[in-house]
Amino acid sequence: MTEENQHSLSGESRRSFMKKSAVASGGLALGVGGTGTVTAQDGDAAEGGKALMFNDEFRPGAQFRVVSPVIEQQPDVSGVNQGDIWSNYNTRAIRFLNTNEQVMLFPAHDAEVQQGQVYELEKNFSLFADDTNDQGIVSVSFEPVGEDEVFDTDFDVLDEGGGKALVERHVFAPNALFRVVSGVVKWQPNQNVQGTDIFSDYNTRFGEYLNANDEFFFYPAQAAELERGAVYVMTDEFDITDPEGNLMTVDFDRVDEATLNDGLLDGNGGGGGNGTNGGNQTGGNQTGNSSN
Repeated sequence: MTEENQHSLSGESRRSFMKKSAVASGGLALGVGGTGTVTAQDGDAAEGGKALMFNDEFRPGAQFRVVSPVIEQQPDVSGVNQGDIWSNYNTRAIRFLNTNEQVMLFPAHDAEVQQGQVYELEKNFSLFADDTNDQGIVSVSFEPVGEDEVFDTDFDVLDEGGGKALVERHVFAPNALFRVVSGVVKWQPNQNVQGTDIFSDYNTRFGEYLNANDEFFFYPAQAAELERGAVYVMTDEFDITDPEGNLMTVDFDRVDEATLNDGLLDGNGGGGGNGTNGGNQTGGNQTGNSSN
């Protein structure tokens, strides 16, 4: 992705969902919305098309599954006239493969979308309209993925490799495959940890989730066994680290890459990340120095 595009994706989205009709309680969290539909998108076709997304939820090249019918809600975006933006778009819940991150997709009425189908976001995007730039609304395209091309996370772990690590709560994705993409970075966070020595036994590295390619800060214990470029997986067991609260102590294992399906590691399992969950994070003065 170009530097210009990265800059255009940096704005924060401010939005909430305004009910147009009754939606089952808890439906969005489960990926299932109201029973009514706005258009008959759930036919036999699944050819994809155009859609809108919020920039901090856009993962270029990532595969996702549609996990809801058309939801009878529209987002209420601060400073944007609702009718002008959403009159030609529906609301769907989607879930990215591997990370299981659930976000909203707003397919155009003429897009062909099928619940349960896996699609892939194209890497190109454009700002939807000048008056929505600061709201982070982007126009994207997506297309269906064949059964033999769906991101497959069946894998084995090795007996050696991995260990303990700290991660921030908002980037923790248990059982998701990630690659270590940096050596030890000569920087440690200071946000919310001042006055503690919690990082005295941990290093700082960058990890990147496969498929969505989200970079994130990853703090492996100094005693952990890990290799730059190798693939690992975090287990679903964790402890909340006091007194910081926003950090979690997790276990991670090295994955036997020979057991991953062919082509999964080509291009890191998806398009290039947009940097919204990685390189743009703050919390200290990063020197940029690293080692293997």
